[in-house]
Amino acid sequence: MRGVWPALMSVTLLLPTHRAYAFERDSVVTPSSRIWITGASNIRRFTCQARRVAGAIDLRARTARDGTIGGDNLGRSPSLLIAVDDVDCGLGAMNQHLRETLAGERFPTIEFRLATYQVDLSARTAIARLTGSTTIHGVTRPVETIARLRADSLGEMHVTGTYVVRMSDFGVRPPRRFGGLLRVKDRVTVHFDVTPQRADAIGALRCALFTHHPLQLNPGATYALCL
Repeated sequence: MRGVWPALMSVTLLLPTHRAYAFERDSVVTPSSRIWITGASNIRRFTCQARRVAGAIDLRARTARDGTIGGDNLGRSPSLLIAVDDVDCGLGAMNQHLRETLAGERFPTIEFRLATYQVDLSARTAIARLTGSTTIHGVTRPVETIARLRADSLGEMHVTGTYVVRMSDFGVRPPRRFGGLLRVKDRVTVHFDVTPQRADAIGALRCALFTHHPLQLNPGATYALCL
């Protein structure tokens, strides 16, 4: 375990995104990552899923002690990025209404930029406190949320959590249809299950997660990640 902390203080993950839509080539987020949104109107509930998720980070650890790892993201590109056109609500008409509401032609992406992180590996379930900013509809607001870290049976690290967003905070007027008979509520919940690629700082953090929270992994998975 002693070898993990110096690694976390020095390793760097730098995968800049050169174009907003360079999902597969530059993203540090694996294709299995998911972001979806749940909300409700006065008539029904709805779920909208992002077909693709991209992101780039440059993690630098500042502190590593007593089972806690803290640091900064020095990357200038969005940590998470989805295209408005890639959000699917399951109905063509609803997808069109979403794009109109978010002014997708003027503001084609929704972005989250990570600023700082603090991971508590001593808890029963590893918890990450994340701060940063979210940009929706061209408006940027600060974000502070808590995520959970877990490893699956293949040795992949998942960062999962939820965050409640008020559309009006981003200058978005909740949709009304049919003369106001259908009214979408202002609050929606963003759910995320993000799996970073295995590289450098992420690999060291994953190794620390395994050390504090041993799991039954496929043969060789734990050792390969922590060498």
